[in-house]
Amino acid sequence: MSNFLRILKIIIFADYSFKFPKKNKIVLWDDNLKEFLETYVNKKKFTLLYSRGKKYNLFILFKTFIKKGIFFSGVDYFDTFLSYVDPKILITFSDNYETFYKIGNFNKIKKISIQNAYRTNTREDIFFLKEKLKKDRNLKADYILTFNNKVGQKYLEFVKGRYKVIGSFRSNRFRVKKKKKIDILFISQWREHENYFVTPTLSFQKWLSIHSKVLRNVYNFAKSQNIHLKIYGKYKDEREKKFFQDILGSKKDWSFIYNDRMKSYHICDMSKLVVSSVSTLGYEAISRSSKVAIFNVFNLDKHSKSKNFCWPFKIKKEGPFWTSNLSQSSCNRLLKKLHELDMKSWKKIRNKNFNKILKYDQDNTKFKKIIKGLLKN
Repeated sequence: MSNFLRILKIIIFADYSFKFPKKNKIVLWDDNLKEFLETYVNKKKFTLLYSRGKKYNLFILFKTFIKKGIFFSGVDYFDTFLSYVDPKILITFSDNYETFYKIGNFNKIKKISIQNAYRTNTREDIFFLKEKLKKDRNLKADYILTFNNKVGQKYLEFVKGRYKVIGSFRSNRFRVKKKKKIDILFISQWREHENYFVTPTLSFQKWLSIHSKVLRNVYNFAKSQNIHLKIYGKYKDEREKKFFQDILGSKKDWSFIYNDRMKSYHICDMSKLVVSSVSTLGYEAISRSSKVAIFNVFNLDKHSKSKNFCWPFKIKKEGPFWTSNLSQSSCNRLLKKLHELDMKSWKKIRNKNFNKILKYDQDNTKFKKIIKGLLKN
């Protein structure tokens, strides 16, 4: 029945391509972050294989139907597409989807999975399914390109292949800007998930309540120092801006910046001080040498311990640029210390405490070397 409903949704809701897929040496599975791949591979040099029911190729659908019957799976469709295009390399930025590790395991296709966000053991991430996935012995990737060694090792617990540490592909794509214009930048963790539970004991309402508490403390500090606070949004969404207006009011001592994926890193670069909880952008800002204060406040119990700053690495609750304390006084101490810290001292602290977590590789030299080598063979 589930397959029948899936086929029905395809027929009714999907967009279709009426052309044969273009044969190329590279296929990108899922259109997530395709604009980042286009920086290194001309868009005419790779073929896009849509996932998540966004778009289907009618020719490939027909071929899959002839081969597998009406109740074919998504994996069947993807494999038929790949068999037709016959690429050398299959890439995805959707490392968090188990489907990628199931497809394209034939014709000597080299598969590259690129980590696009910090990973945890909670339900929104693939590691939450690790025990189930260990039972599937057909999950494969030739290269899993990760933020750090610990995440790579986690992947190899259920995916056959090897990992290589490259840092954050997205962040690496942008050169670091050195001119500072923003006094203090708060990275939003807002989502529209009213009934969502991050863990069995952490509802998203509770998550937002903690997030709001951190924000109020940061705002109070900025106000006491007579500096302007900017909040960087997660989305381009009026509801997100209103969420923060309801907390802080419509005042002139703070402002909201709508998210712009292609400007996120430069906005952080331009900030004298960045404030984050456990957002991926916060990690990336540290790797780019921005001074960052981390509020490590979502590691509440055994269910949410992977929300701890730097997980899977184990660190102390308090550190030179992070705290697990939600009090105003703790916030003031941390922000004042970092606000007054010179960049030379900051970089020493960052290098000592963070180099193993995430390093910046300007212009993705490691990725380019891998692609060049695979295309030569």
